[in-house]
Amino acid sequence: YTWLRSLMGRYVNFEKATEGALRFTCTHLGLSLDDETHQRLSDAYLHLTPYADTADAVRRLKAAGLPLGIISNGSHCSIEQVVTNSEMNWAFDQLISVEDVQVFKPDSRVYSLAEKRMGFPKENILF
Repeated sequence: YTWLRSLMGRYVNFEKATEGALRFTCTHLGLSLDDETHQRLSDAYLHLTPYADTADAVRRLKAAGLPLGIISNGSHCSIEQVVTNSEMNWAFDQLISVEDVQVFKPDSRVYSLAEKRMGFPKENILF
């Protein structure tokens, strides 16, 4: 859904795009979705649980002196909530949202933003 929005030049933030995709999918499949369930499903993204080995891997990368960042289709607010809810606030030097360029990954402007914010050329960044 975000891919199509980027191709059409019709950016909305990730939360609105996700809500639209959920409604479209339910309509397409003939499923009924009440507002409470819709909101609960939409909010589930904010409470994602990292894989069991994530915190250890991030600690090791941090200990190696590597600058770490997240680049996400999510809004600034949602990225911060996900990082806070996963108790990984300590880990990242940059939380980069596509909101700043108003287009979704894999558009090259998103990765150019990462270069600018991280201060490295893309050849030195692992995405």
